[in-house]
Amino acid sequence: MERKIIEVVLRSVFTYIILLFLGKMIGRKLLSGITFFDFIVGVVLGSIAVRIALGSQESPLLATISVIVVAALAVITDYLDIKSINFRKLVDGEPIILINNGKLLDYNLKKAKVTINQLMMQLREKDIFNVEDVAIASIEVDGEVTVLPKPNKQPVTTGDLNISTIYSGLISDIIIDGEIMYSNLKAINHDEQWVREQLKTHNIFDIDEVFYAGLNDAGILYISPKTKQCKSNV
Repeated sequence: MERKIIEVVLRSVFTYIILLFLGKMIGRKLLSGITFFDFIVGVVLGSIAVRIALGSQESPLLATISVIVVAALAVITDYLDIKSINFRKLVDGEPIILINNGKLLDYNLKKAKVTINQLMMQLREKDIFNVEDVAIASIEVDGEVTVLPKPNKQPVTTGDLNISTIYSGLISDIIIDGEIMYSNLKAINHDEQWVREQLKTHNIFDIDEVFYAGLNDAGILYISPKTKQCKSNV
């Protein structure tokens, strides 16, 4: 019996890793814009995963052990997702820009496995019927398409009021959970010294104190320090 339990545990770990890999291959739309076909694919994959995990030994005890192992792996994955940026990028990926300043990025559409029809449907659901009205549209790690309209096409339009606006653009991550994003810094032609000087103007002298910092195209730096959890007296 002990040998069967070890086999089920190893099979469950293997199955979990395979499902993560297949999830990356299938793409993000299975998470958000799910169709009946996507639903069937998900059900079939789940059924096959159970078969792989249990093998030919399908007893209630072994099934319970398999569920516990997969649940434990999910908890571990969530923990690593929070603690490790590299692991987060590996598992979750990063937002993919689909439209930039009114232009469709066809190579990113292919990368995200999103068709033009699916993208246009997402835009219409956000009351946008013209691609040229979009400043930036991206697909997030959860499969949701987020859209930033051009300044003169935003609600209570500044274009109608003849008010000039500053294009803020997409925010670049500078610090996440106390860690500097050096590749992003390099892309915006800044360095660590610049970051530290900016933090000092906000009375922050240690990068570890910053939970998140981001810089938009207008040069405005947003900083959110880490917060300490208050102990409540019961």
